[in-house]
Amino acid sequence: MKGFRTLILNALVALVPIVLELLRFLGEFDWYLYLEPRDALWAMLVIGGLNIFLRTVTTTRIGGGT
Repeated sequence: MKGFRTLILNALVALVPIVLELLRFLGEFDWYLYLEPRDALWAMLVIGGLNIFLRTVTTTRIGGGT
C-alpha cells in the first residue's frame, strides 16, 4: 500500500466532482445547497494541504514499497 496513498487520495478527490456534476446534471444534486463558492476555496486549500502532507510521509516511489 505504501506509495499508493497519494494516488488513492487524489483519485478519490478527482472522482468526487465528476460524480457530483453527473448527479447535478441528472437533477438529483444541487451543489450550492451543500457548499458555497467561498467554502469550495477552503476545501481546495485543505485538500492541497493533505496532498502535501502525504507527499512528505511517503518515502518510496509509487508502487515501490510494501
